[in-house]
Amino acid sequence: MRTVARGVSAAIMGVSFACAGGTRPDPGAGEQAIRRLVTSWNGYLVAQNDSAIAQLYADDAVLMPPAMPRVTGRENIRRFWAEIWPIKATLTLSPTSVRVARSGDWAIEEGDWTWSAPSPTGDQRDKGKYMVTWARAGDSWKVVQDIWNSDQPPPAPAAAQATGD
Repeated sequence: MRTVARGVSAAIMGVSFACAGGTRPDPGAGEQAIRRLVTSWNGYLVAQNDSAIAQLYADDAVLMPPAMPRVTGRENIRRFWAEIWPIKATLTLSPTSVRVARSGDWAIEEGDWTWSAPSPTGDQRDKGKYMVTWARAGDSWKVVQDIWNSDQPPPAPAAAQATGD
């Protein structure tokens, strides 16, 4: 009886899927599409193109930078990126994994980042990891959540620095 029930369930799912209009999304194709978008993102960073970067985000996306309040919405996210250009910083994103859901409608990207910015005492450098949630939007992908943090320990409290602890 269980075999019959499984067979009927599988048939119904198959008919439903066929009636829904298509083939199952290819997670590998989704992964490659996202990796291409990250390559473009790195190019936009070099070109200091905050408008192009903002177009990678969904209208209601959330950016969660470390030690700062969250930034919500594509235009606010564009402004966030635009504030980086005057300090002449460089940032590079390196994805380590992109996992696309079987449904093909969302993905999680994990990666590493490196940062440097000139300062009077020499280049400030940092590196860390990030996580981005992507959602399929028609035939493309959009960032819906973006969060990162540094691998460096936080600075010592000011009182400890003053006493040499």
